[in-house]
Amino acid sequence: MNWKNLFSPGQSISADNAKEYIKSHKNDTFQLLDVRQPKEYEQEHLPGALLIPLQEVVARKNELDPNKPTLVYCTVGVRSKAASQLLQGQGFKEVYNISGGIRAWNGTRAGGTEDIGMEFFTAADYADIFKMAYAMEEGLRQLYLGMVALVDSTEEKELLGTMAAFEERHKMGLINGFLPEGDEIPDISDLDVMEGGMDRQQIMAHFGPHLHDMEDILNLGMLLEAQAYDLYSRLARQEKEPQRRTLFTHLAEEEKIHLNYLARKLDQLLARP
Repeated sequence: MNWKNLFSPGQSISADNAKEYIKSHKNDTFQLLDVRQPKEYEQEHLPGALLIPLQEVVARKNELDPNKPTLVYCTVGVRSKAASQLLQGQGFKEVYNISGGIRAWNGTRAGGTEDIGMEFFTAADYADIFKMAYAMEEGLRQLYLGMVALVDSTEEKELLGTMAAFEERHKMGLINGFLPEGDEIPDISDLDVMEGGMDRQQIMAHFGPHLHDMEDILNLGMLLEAQAYDLYSRLARQEKEPQRRTLFTHLAEEEKIHLNYLARKLDQLLARP
């Protein structure tokens, strides 16, 4: 699809078109900007979005790349339209206002402050960063496998098994592409954390009793993957060291692929007669 023929710079686009754009483009080729207030962002935001409140857009324009397409949203599209016009006035080449804002977004959202989960990646040593990312993948794999015993149908058990297999493939991708040279696969027996920085036991205790059907499983999976995608996107955006930035960018793209897979499965489920 030729996206430039679909909408022109400065024009509002629908939330559905914005979602398709994000799904089909690499994270480092565009920018998703939230211009609401920090408390609004904390309650819910689009995964991977950078928060710059409207009143700070001009002062903080250097945090954005004026040469990348920039998708802007707020609550209903009013503040984001103003922000789009401000950015155009500052020389940004492609700015698209998401009409209807987050209220029109028919998709998964993330929650939490701008720094949630980032405390797990404060180590200066790349090997420690790798170990934490590897442990988070394994933590989510174990969560999905642990939930197999909580569901009844074969279809539900197979879905959870597939979700666990995704995490195993993510682990193998990390080992094959990012394991520090000369290092062995890290021992993560002392770590009990999942993607997105969440505690596995707390998630199990909170959501486990409420897994009644396939829709519940898919919604939980999308929530967890959205949080992970959001965390890795924030880490990649803020990281200055090239090796670590490449790792976080890879992880964000992997989580987006998994999130899109779960979204398709949910759409198929909801379309059943």
